[in-house]
Amino acid sequence: MTGKKTILGLAVAGMLASAGFAHAKTVCYVNAADSHAYATPANEALLASAKEQGLEILSLSQDFDVQKGTEQLNTCVARGVDAIILWPLDPQAYIPGLARAQQANIPAIIINSPMSDDAKPFLKSFTGPDVYEEGEMAADALNEALGGEGAVVVIAGQAGNGTTLGRVGGFTDRLAEIGSNIEVLDTVNADFDQQKALVMSRDLITRFGDKIQGVYANDDTMARGFIDAWKEAKPSEDMPPIVGINGQKDAFESIRSGDMYATIVQSPAEDGRLAAETVGKILNGEDVADRLPIPLTVVTIDNVDSVEPAF
Repeated sequence: MTGKKTILGLAVAGMLASAGFAHAKTVCYVNAADSHAYATPANEALLASAKEQGLEILSLSQDFDVQKGTEQLNTCVARGVDAIILWPLDPQAYIPGLARAQQANIPAIIINSPMSDDAKPFLKSFTGPDVYEEGEMAADALNEALGGEGAVVVIAGQAGNGTTLGRVGGFTDRLAEIGSNIEVLDTVNADFDQQKALVMSRDLITRFGDKIQGVYANDDTMARGFIDAWKEAKPSEDMPPIVGINGQKDAFESIRSGDMYATIVQSPAEDGRLAAETVGKILNGEDVADRLPIPLTVVTIDNVDSVEPAF
């Protein structure tokens, strides 16, 4: 009788599996933050794409805290998930956790922000924008706005963050490459936060005043912080050319009003969707490229009405 029950149990299990009741693959997603102008729509797109593929997402928010993120990565490995998507906030800090994932045969990819070359042996792919290229594009735009000479300030993101390093490095390298006479007066970190950018911009304007002939902000929210600080300190003076990144609706309106010169559009929806699609392919046994970028578009007054904002 026991043998018959065992056979019956196996048959029922087989029927459930064939009927689509097999256990869904679980993907641990260590995101940058739950609430943020860019991260939130990226997270939503990733979750929607994963649902379409029948993937179960365990989403953990770092709240822009690297230490918290490294602990969450270790938690993902300990839970024995089927795959990991990591939004790295630091080029190096997550490498030990990624090595543990590899030892546990858990494939991992990173989304949005780059890591150092030391992380590559532990990753299946990196999906998201080419942040170094964004810096280069910003340099070309600001160089054009200033006619190849002038003094500018750079409002960068988090110190040590891969996106910050890429966007700043691409900018300064490109200025040198094209022989621009643009001088960078100072580079400050405002952590991709509008309020912090407002405070840092007030200080920059106090220190440099009319010497500031242009601004490069690592994202549009920080560009808005500078705009508000300039209008507060110099309401009757023209805004210096400002270049931001992300392509937010507010940046498009600022370009139309003359408060910004340019923004670089990168879609958070495309960012999240590409990561989910890539990890789905990996779990299906498909090969994926080790670098999968999303499209980038420079928007100025010339094309602001023919390009869709990213969010």
